[in-house]
Amino acid sequence: MKALLLLSGGIDSAVCSWWARRQGWDLLPLTVDYHLRPTAEVRAVRDLLNAAGIGKLVQVPLPFLKDVSDLRKEGLSNPLLEGAPDAYIPARNLIFYAVAGYYAETLGAPLIVGGHNGIDPDTFPDSSPDFFTHVNSLYRLGLWSYGRERVSIKLPLAGKPKEEVVEMGLELGVPFEVTWSCYFDGAKHCGRCPSCVERKAAFRNLGVPDPVTYES
Repeated sequence: MKALLLLSGGIDSAVCSWWARRQGWDLLPLTVDYHLRPTAEVRAVRDLLNAAGIGKLVQVPLPFLKDVSDLRKEGLSNPLLEGAPDAYIPARNLIFYAVAGYYAETLGAPLIVGGHNGIDPDTFPDSSPDFFTHVNSLYRLGLWSYGRERVSIKLPLAGKPKEEVVEMGLELGVPFEVTWSCYFDGAKHCGRCPSCVERKAAFRNLGVPDPVTYES
């Protein structure tokens, strides 16, 4: 069975990759290049694919996608977005999974594997179980070939805190040393952004050394 695999280069998508590989599916990796995406993150995607022995990457450029912090620098004044997290990209997953639906139908992949975990819905509304239930309904209504082959989203990390995700990855042999979690680009993780803080806490709580380096 073919499965479209959404890859970001972070811990969650890496664990999903190794989990999906264990299922024996024919994996079709896809990644989205949004505005000012860290080059280290793109490099992590390539390194993970090489380590997993997964084939050709579909790379989709979407330069118009900007997070709230970048939009504010450009003069965003919408009061409805006041208080939104800096890393929030409006309608991000709605767009990502519309793109994924396109490639799933054209490439004949009935499964779309995403790496959203248990904490995501607390900060990002487009990561909730209810959101993905509705996206699956939209696939049924919007894909011409759905009656012949259903397309659906598989979220193997749903409901899992980051510690459980890391633990799962350790059991699967995920090379965490090549993943990139930081919001920013550079030779090392910053260690201060929310994603770095969450990552460090997960390894620390498990009593396992994090194989990536952080700025002092």
